[in-house]
Amino acid sequence: MKIDNLRISNFRGIGDVSLTDLGSMVIIAGQNGSGKSCLFDAIRLLKSVYGGYQANEWQQWMGEFQISLTNRSSDFVSMFNSPSRELRITCDFRLSESERLYIKDHADELIREKIWRTILPEAYTWGGLRMAMFAAQFRDREPEVAARAKAEYEPLMQELAAPTVRGEFFISPGETPRIQNSIVLSVVFSTFRPTEIGVIDYHGAQRHYGRENVQGINLNLEANEQQRSQSALYNYANKYTNVKGEMAASYVKEILAEQAGVPRSEQASLTNTLKELFSTFFPEKKFLGPQPTATGGLAFPVETLAGNKHDLDELSAGEKEILYGYLRIRNSAPQYSIILLDEPELHLNPRLIRGLPQFYKKNLGEALGNQIWLVTHSDALLREVVGRESYNVFHMLPCGNVPNGESQLKRLSVTADLDLALVDLVGDLASYKPGGKVVIFEGGGDSDFDQRVASMLFPELQEHANLVSGSNKVRVRALQETLEVASQKGQLPFKFFSITDRDSDATSTPSASVNMFSWDVYHIENYFLEPKFLSKVLSSLQLGPNFTEDEIWDELRQCAQDTLAQLIRHDLAEFANNALVRSINMGTDPKAADLAGVLSQSVSRSLTRLNAICASELSEPSLRQREEATRAKYIESIADGTWVSKIRGRDVLKRFVGKHAPSVSYEVFRNLLLSQMKDQGYRPNGMEVVIKKILSA
Repeated sequence: MKIDNLRISNFRGIGDVSLTDLGSMVIIAGQNGSGKSCLFDAIRLLKSVYGGYQANEWQQWMGEFQISLTNRSSDFVSMFNSPSRELRITCDFRLSESERLYIKDHADELIREKIWRTILPEAYTWGGLRMAMFAAQFRDREPEVAARAKAEYEPLMQELAAPTVRGEFFISPGETPRIQNSIVLSVVFSTFRPTEIGVIDYHGAQRHYGRENVQGINLNLEANEQQRSQSALYNYANKYTNVKGEMAASYVKEILAEQAGVPRSEQASLTNTLKELFSTFFPEKKFLGPQPTATGGLAFPVETLAGNKHDLDELSAGEKEILYGYLRIRNSAPQYSIILLDEPELHLNPRLIRGLPQFYKKNLGEALGNQIWLVTHSDALLREVVGRESYNVFHMLPCGNVPNGESQLKRLSVTADLDLALVDLVGDLASYKPGGKVVIFEGGGDSDFDQRVASMLFPELQEHANLVSGSNKVRVRALQETLEVASQKGQLPFKFFSITDRDSDATSTPSASVNMFSWDVYHIENYFLEPKFLSKVLSSLQLGPNFTEDEIWDELRQCAQDTLAQLIRHDLAEFANNALVRSINMGTDPKAADLAGVLSQSVSRSLTRLNAICASELSEPSLRQREEATRAKYIESIADGTWVSKIRGRDVLKRFVGKHAPSVSYEVFRNLLLSQMKDQGYRPNGMEVVIKKILSA
């Protein structure tokens, strides 16, 4: 059994979601609050309203979400995303050929069990139906059950003949829930025979693995299956108990089967799979399997590289997450099942996460015919699967970030390596926005600082665009122009923007593109020259006397004066460099026969221009004159207060930190400032103007 198509509308954190043509591995990524886990809640609800592995299973769903049922439409309001729209969950299930044949061969028995469990919930007790066959209520209602079973047989066969079986649950505003009738789904979802018919097995994001002391081994398969059925979708905290006991039971069964004439080599050994698991994820350790002891018990030793041995219980939480989690999934969903796993990266570091999807796909998916659903925000896990064959990878956006009627899920593909390349630039696949806007920031020593400031002070930008840090201003603008041309030609499904520092007035040039922007200050750090935030950071660090805001303004102004020499030197050097570069031109006639001759002439012309410019614009008197004019310009800006946007803010802030917080590094002080600005909801006007233009474009 697998899900082919899934459509969810107006359910909890989901506005609209549509998934089609799903394979054996479905991976859904997205930021916190995007509604990823609501997908699993919807699948569990749809399954439970058609049938349960235990009595009144759908009421357990309602209880989990604290929904009190009084048969009033108001009971279900909390399930809606928008109270004015219809809630609808539609799912197409595809049964395997083995499942179809089993249902056909046992149709009468399965229908009868389904009917008995509907009219007599006590029949859910394992064996209760058979043990109570002669009770008066069974004798009285047997004709009714036989008649209903006969009536449902033909519709069951007709549904089985179709390629897929559709289940649908919907609630119109102001009404009570309704479902589309399906006898096949009622039979499948109320029957827990995991070796014959697939199950839906849910593993929530809260998983805890405690220590276990094996007191006894229960070889009663029916009792074990009943315990698993009760924690398949709900009470899932109980899934992770008695793992050692089940491993011991598997070991004993292997011995009994061997004594009955089935060689160990022909048995599907759980121990061998666990050994492969250790070699894949923990190469420095070796699992020896269940070992009999001299006292008649069983030990579960793990051997380290040094030859030391310890018990399975001594493994770390991350190691248990892989080992015990795999054991539980393998035992509770043996074949043809749908496995829902929320946050598989729980307790794991990126190195362990990287091999997890492939291991699950090989040993739980392909080998057993299961369909595995993973919900994650682990960048390491996603980078392993995007672009790989037979992985369906989707990115989920919050419902507020997409228009009504549009799916929150976007399929990630790398047909031309485009998505993967952009994901690599964004750096965080879980926050990647397929088909959205791309904003390229100027980088530098801290390559992503401008990006970090913008995303922290204006979180709405990160919600609606992919943020990328580039290099210097020239390269950022060149990259943006190239990408924008490709976008306008329809070669790239993105809209590109760039934001750079303004730098000095002398070097700023008009943007060739309407999508090129600059801050209205020299550096982005100029926005940090705010006395109220500087005062709070100094107070929190308990460094020196408490300054008033006016005193901090005076200190900042003095720091600006102290950096004038450095600023003037930078401006003059940049002016001279640009003048020299403009003078050099090695262009020649491509049709000229004497290449050396024409190149020599080009060099001579460039040298002449260099000599001329050195005697004029770059002569010492001219440079002194420019120096005085530049100095006068900046001194005037300090006098009239406009220096805050015209002078290099990064140098001023470094000077201030070195003077008043010498024991704190500049980067740490700057980060504390940024945190204060974020906490106070500070949004610099110059930044807000640029970001609003990008978001509205």
